[in-house]
Formats: sequence, C-alpha cells, structure tokens
Amino acid sequence: MLISIRFAGLGGQGIIFSGIALARAASLYERKRGNELFAVQTQSYGPEARGGTSKCDVKISDRAEFYPFIEKPDYLILMSEEAYEQFIQDTKSDTIVVLDTDAVGSRPDLRYYEVPAIRKAKELRKPIIANIIMLGAFIYLSKIISKKSVIRALQDISPQGTFELNKDALEVGFELGKALRLQQKET
Repeated sequence: MLISIRFAGLGGQGIIFSGIALARAASLYERKRGNELFAVQTQSYGPEARGGTSKCDVKISDRAEFYPFIEKPDYLILMSEEAYEQFIQDTKSDTIVVLDTDAVGSRPDLRYYEVPAIRKAKELRKPIIANIIMLGAFIYLSKIISKKSVIRALQDISPQGTFELNKDALEVGFELGKALRLQQKET
C-alpha cells in the first residue's frame, strides 16, 4: 500500500497543519491489519507565506522505505482556486479531488467531491477551522485513516486551548463527508 495525498490552498488556511495531522495520525496511531503504517510529510509555500499558494504532501505506506516526494497524488484536496490552477495538472486519471465548494470555482475532469468547508466554518463563526472540516470530510471519503487516529494526532499538535474546537470541526467535516457519500449512492 502506498497512498499519496496533496493538500493545497492559500497560506494561512492551515494547509500544512492538516497534512501534519494526517501524517502523525497514520504513523503514530493507525494500524492496518495489525501492522503499523509509515508516513512522510513535506511542505512548501510561496515567499509571501500568508496569502500565497501553499501545499502539503503526505505519503502513507505499509513499508518503511519509500520516496518522499509526490509527482501525481492519489488524492488532491483543494481550498483555493489558485491552488487548483497550480496543481490540477499534476494529477493522473484516477486522482480523486476533494475541493471547497465556494473557494474553488473550477471543476476537474476527474472524480471529485465538493465540500462546503469554508462556508460551514463561517456559519459556525469559526473561519479558522475550515481546514479541519475539510480534513474530516477527506477522512470519511477516503477511509485511509480512522477518525480516532486523527483525533489523537490533533490532541498532540493543537495549540493550547484549541483541541476541542479542532475535534468538533473534524466531526463536522466527517458528517459532511458522510452526507456526500450518501448523496453519491442515491444518484
């Protein structure tokens, strides 16, 4: 098993935090058929840091040795139109795209899911949690890592006083992912 995930958006959206949480969950807390998983996380962002395009790549494997960089991800999670424009060409025919409904205006010629993460975060009056809502939706849709493992990782890395907020945001995203999957089955 070797799965590659790219989170992309704008600096300041928590893109890198989401990738770190996923990689930590996979490498420290997840077990597949009783075996440990291995993960590597890399990140890059424009020189402006806030507002420029940001990406965080995560590779998860059941083997300890693998090349850490991603050329064409299995999953592409997008939280801005700028990220779409920059990274959509780095996909393959079976890449699954998870994109924010309102922040990404374009739609790929690939299998994709629309998650209203930013809108939901604003409705909850906590715009800062949109990345964790998106992570929760991705966790449900991909079934790569358990929600329990991600919650444990969030407990480790959330800044003081923000764990419960992040945990609740993950649950909101998880439920959005579940609704998308049900909707897909109905069509």
